[in-house]
Amino acid sequence: MPLLFGPKNSRYVYTGTPCPHNDLALKSSARTLGEAIRDYEQHFNLEIKACDKPLPGQSEVKYFIVTDAETAFVHYVDIHVLRGGAEICPKQDTAFLLEPDDLVEMGELVC
Repeated sequence: MPLLFGPKNSRYVYTGTPCPHNDLALKSSARTLGEAIRDYEQHFNLEIKACDKPLPGQSEVKYFIVTDAETAFVHYVDIHVLRGGAEICPKQDTAFLLEPDDLVEMGELVC
């Protein structure tokens, strides 16, 4: 079962265990990145949409816009999949296939 992390449950929020950690993980039965995004949206009452144009200083479109339905706070996230020892940036490929032990991180713009 992939574990999902994002703005509402970051692996880097201190919970009493060393960071990064999995204490706040949202477990998902998602088989694709798109399904994982939908699970995260529903659980945390957010909307996550693919950004439709490159951010300043970027040449490609690969980020997502997150809007909190309760506060209307809007910000950008980069989605990475941690698989074994690898970190994969699927960009906006919502058909990207997930594996049961994947960690899906929706966080800081890192690449």
